[in-house]
Amino acid sequence: MRSLDTITVLLLAAGADAGDSCCKKRLQRLIPDAAAVPPDVHEGQPRLVVDPDPANVRPESWDDEDDGPWEPEMVPNPAFAWRPPIVPNPEYTPPTLATELEEEARKAAPWVVLGVGLSALLEAAQLPVEALAGLLRCAGPLGGALLGLATPLCSCGSLPVAAAFVRDGVPLGAVVAFLTATQSAGIDSAAIGWGLLGPTAALARLAGSLLLAAAAGAAASLALRGGGGGGGSGRGGGGAGGA
Repeated sequence: MRSLDTITVLLLAAGADAGDSCCKKRLQRLIPDAAAVPPDVHEGQPRLVVDPDPANVRPESWDDEDDGPWEPEMVPNPAFAWRPPIVPNPEYTPPTLATELEEEARKAAPWVVLGVGLSALLEAAQLPVEALAGLLRCAGPLGGALLGLATPLCSCGSLPVAAAFVRDGVPLGAVVAFLTATQSAGIDSAAIGWGLLGPTAALARLAGSLLLAAAAGAAASLALRGGGGGGGSGRGGGGAGGA
C-alpha cells in the first residue's frame, strides 16, 4: 500500500509550532507604485466627471465677480480603468527554504489526511477480488481504468491484485488498464491535488489518467488480437492447452 513516510512528515509539520510565523502576513514581492500619479484621461475616459446629482447646479445667488467662476462638483469616473504600475516592494525579503517547506507542508497536510483517510477506508474494507474480477470480465479497459483510480493501491500493491484478476480470467486489456490507472492517480492524490491545485487541475488529472489507462488497456487488447490471442484468460487457457 502507499508509503506513510511523506504523510508522517507532513503531519508532524502541520502539528508543529503554530506560533506567529503562520499568522504573519507575508509581504508581496511586487506592489502597486504608491508614487504613481493617475493621468487626467486614460483610454478615452476622464479621471473625473461632473457629479450627476440634480443638486449640482449653479446657485441662483452665485456672483462670478464676487465668488469667481462657478464650476460643477466633480466625482471619480467609474469607467476610469487606470491602475498604478507594479513595482518591486523595497520591504520584501525572500523567504528561507525552511519557511517555504513549512508553508507548503501546512497547505498539504489537511488534504493528505483526507486522502489517506479515504484510502484507509477502502483498504480496511478488503477488496473483493473475485467479485471485481467478475465485473471486469465484461467491463473492458475503461472499467479496469475506473477500478484502478478508485482503489488505494500503489504500483507494487496493485500487482498481486492484477495477478489475481488474470487467474480469474479477466481479459489482459482490462488488467493493463487497471495497473496503469493505479500508478497514474488515486483517491489520495486526487484529494491532495484538489486542495493544492484546485478542482480544475485535480479533475483534469483524473480524466487524463483515465484516458491514458483506458488507451493502454485497449492497446494491449489490440496487440493480443493481432497476435492471435493467448493472454488474460488464466482459467480457460489451461483446459484448451490440455485438449
